Amino acid sequence: MSQNQKRVLIVGGGVAGPVLAYWLGKNDYSVVVLERSKEQTELGQVIDIEGPSQEIVSRMGLLHAIRDASTHEEGVTIVDEQGRGIATLPAGQAGGATKEIEIMRPRLHRLLLGAVKGLGNVEYRFGHTVAGLEKLEGYVRVEVLDIATGATKKEDYDIVVACDGFRSRTRDLILPDSKSQACIKSLEVFIAFFEVPTEPQDRPYSRLYNQPGRRIAVIKPINDTISSAYIGVAKFDQELHDVRESRDVQKQKEAMARRFRGTGWETDRLVDAMFKTENFYFEEISQIKVDTWSDGRCVLLGDTAWCPSPLTGQGTNTAILGAYVLADSIIRNGNDVEKAFREYEGNMRPYVNKIQPIPLGGYAPKLVNPDSAWGIWVQRSLFWCISNSGFSKYLPDNVVKYEKLPDLY
Repeated sequence: MSQNQKRVLIVGGGVAGPVLAYWLGKNDYSVVVLERSKEQTELGQVIDIEGPSQEIVSRMGLLHAIRDASTHEEGVTIVDEQGRGIATLPAGQAGGATKEIEIMRPRLHRLLLGAVKGLGNVEYRFGHTVAGLEKLEGYVRVEVLDIATGATKKEDYDIVVACDGFRSRTRDLILPDSKSQACIKSLEVFIAFFEVPTEPQDRPYSRLYNQPGRRIAVIKPINDTISSAYIGVAKFDQELHDVRESRDVQKQKEAMARRFRGTGWETDRLVDAMFKTENFYFEEISQIKVDTWSDGRCVLLGDTAWCPSPLTGQGTNTAILGAYVLADSIIRNGNDVEKAFREYEGNMRPYVNKIQPIPLGGYAPKLVNPDSAWGIWVQRSLFWCISNSGFSKYLPDNVVKYEKLPDLY
């Protein structure tokens, strides 16, 4: 291996991957990013940027562009079966469901990728992943797979970073004793994300509709042509678990359709659009909890290490923060890679421990999604009181602060 320019392999090109690649690339590391998707994806739903991640993207020179590309959603309205508004919570207020900056994941990815492509020592390879790795003295030998052709090639790296999602296959190669399935902790919530053609009532507020059986449907504004839809079930459902495991998209859509068609509001519109779109993602919401994030010269990052789940609203923000903290630790510790990883985990683990707990003592999914019609009436009455009293502005802010960001520019 070269003693001059360190080679870093990043497995996963979503959010954490390009942020880490950017900061390492700016500091003269040779970086290769592998992304399973065959091209820059246009699939994905709304994510938010808040807390320390705003400062980090500002240091990358992207904050203004991210604001301009945001959805400009003005808040969320709770609606009934006829679509009548019951309560509205404005965007940007403490405790509100709509954050100050909300952006479609593909838009954020394009901006991050654009920043990385300006660096000559960072290479992006779409349609590639890791098929195997061997931890050797002073370096890691990686078997890189071209997914389209099935061809593999062995390459040597000083550092390997896995940030390829919470169902990461690379994590199993790095930490074979982590028992991948055991570290995935289901929260017994099933949700489908997909896009729908925009209708006039979709803007400027997102709309939220609850149904008995802990079912929820949400439409969020994106632009003049598409809106983002979410339909979910907040309790364990064996059939939904089975179709998730099957990875059969058609079966997933059919299972969700049986639970939502004909249930009031605009659920028929959502089900019809769900069957027509390719921008569809279905998941059993889970968290990742592993005892260690590194082994030798290999390390986990983002959802692969600590997936907090969408229920916390912190996945994207901790991915950006974690990538920044890891970059700083690697750069400052030079050749002592294991010390860098210990420092990174020592700095990030306390933060992750703060953001991973599910709000309201873990009961948020059930309290926000009542099981009975009576429970929904109580919930709507409570939201009406909060909305009409202006009390939402006094709800506690759930942004977790990071004590002191390291200085990388």
